Amino acid sequence: MPVPLIVISCIILLIAAFLAMRLNVVVSYKDSLCVYAKVLFIKIPIYPQEEKKKKKKKKEKKPPEKAVEKEEDKKEEKGDKKVSPVKILWQMRESILRLIEKFFGYLHFKFIRLKITVGCEDAAKTAIAYGLTTQSVAYLIEILNNISNVDISKHSEIYVKSDFISQKSSFDGKVVLYIRVLPLFKVAFRAIKEFFKARALSSKMNGGKVNGTNEAK
Repeated sequence: MPVPLIVISCIILLIAAFLAMRLNVVVSYKDSLCVYAKVLFIKIPIYPQEEKKKKKKKKEKKPPEKAVEKEEDKKEEKGDKKVSPVKILWQMRESILRLIEKFFGYLHFKFIRLKITVGCEDAAKTAIAYGLTTQSVAYLIEILNNISNVDISKHSEIYVKSDFISQKSSFDGKVVLYIRVLPLFKVAFRAIKEFFKARALSSKMNGGKVNGTNEAK
């Protein structure tokens, strides 16, 4: 087998492996909240983060007020055609909703454990709280499954139980949110495309307004 063909095959395999790679965000709570990202064997803590020493920021010298006023006057005279990011996002509002829907369509929620113990002051309150919690968990999983993908394996620990003796409530949960690189790139590429499309449209509309005001003057 020729060497160039072997090299090309290895590159294709590496690209395919990269695109199939999973990006994970692990959210767990027992005594405290812990959130971290995981890519292959690399673990990146998100919350809580280690406290870093705050560096003293150098005070920036403010330009004279007259100079600022002159620059603003020049911009008004020239008819500044810069488009506000808010206008661009407003133009993209429908596209943003579609992109969010697509993103959640690719996103997976993998429940590792969801162990809830319900306990209140008396038996009646415990029974009511237990019923509400059980229904809430069922509705939450159903909603997540409708907007995205929920993965529950036979090893997942999901239950809600009542405790009439200790009268204490507890929560122990761990969920992994993951998405593969290829669909993430698809959504990102579509977002960039829609952004430049909306920016061009906003610039065109803004340019027409500026020309109209100049003609009126």
